[in-house]
Amino acid sequence: MKSFITITILASSVLPAARSSLLNLKSMVETVTGRNAILSFVGYGCYCGLGGRGLPMDEVDWCCHAHDCCYQKLFDLGCRTYVDHYDYTIENDTDIVCSELNQTECDKQTCECDRSVVLCLQKQTYREEYRNYLNIYCQGPTPNCSIYEPPPVPP
Repeated sequence: MKSFITITILASSVLPAARSSLLNLKSMVETVTGRNAILSFVGYGCYCGLGGRGLPMDEVDWCCHAHDCCYQKLFDLGCRTYVDHYDYTIENDTDIVCSELNQTECDKQTCECDRSVVLCLQKQTYREEYRNYLNIYCQGPTPNCSIYEPPPVPP
């Protein structure tokens, strides 16, 4: 599921005035990491972007795998993780705070998924050699999402 950043491209180009969690994620990534979310992370490794298979290439790729799993769990619970909007703030350019004003449990959990991946990406070393990595080279067993606990709270 390399979908989070790929869909961000679509959402930001097709719906520039719309409000969605993917636009929130794009903004979070760019503010906290200082990198262009689309140019830096779409197609990075085996999990950042559309689809995903094999073992993640490095710690950045593991961040994307964990985010894919987080979104999948919410999707399985009926959340619309790609389109629902949530409120958040960023303090001191690095501290992401999901707002108490988020009305639904899905909004709250989606914000937490996005917050987690951005903080994860911020801590890791970005490797240019994994940028625009061809997915056909991703090999090995696909890690099971059950390695990430605890699961999201149902809405």
